[in-house]
Amino acid sequence: MPTDRWVVAAQASIPLIKAGEPCKQSANADENVVLLGDADLVIATSQPMAGIAAKDSTETAAAAGYVSVYVPLPDIKWEIKALSAAAANTKAEIDALMGQLEVIDLTTAKFTMDTAAGSASTAAFLIVGGDPERSTVFFRIRSDACSFGRASVA
Repeated sequence: MPTDRWVVAAQASIPLIKAGEPCKQSANADENVVLLGDADLVIATSQPMAGIAAKDSTETAAAAGYVSVYVPLPDIKWEIKALSAAAANTKAEIDALMGQLEVIDLTTAKFTMDTAAGSASTAAFLIVGGDPERSTVFFRIRSDACSFGRASVA
């Protein structure tokens, strides 16, 4: 799977980005990346998606570092826990989520898919299946959510 290397600004709490966590550019056309926040990623409003961290970032409290991220190509299928396990613990529930466009939830310390938010045409993540035994959903990252697939946010 292809990776890109991005800059992570110096941070008091390190590492800022851990392996498996989603990140986005911190500003328009910026070389720095930050973690996605709650209710991210909204196309044409949020900064572009950079990818999913392949390993922990290397910044220190005093110096910027780097993070390698898996490039969010549209043919890659990702997996994440549903915000509510009860919303994705049967095949029928997962089938009902298929084709919905959703955002990430980060109301706790763990990233989940906010399947309760309801499908929104500007949400970056397309649900394409799931595993009811693990209460996870499979998703793809829309190209227009990434810097290579859309105009930049001002």
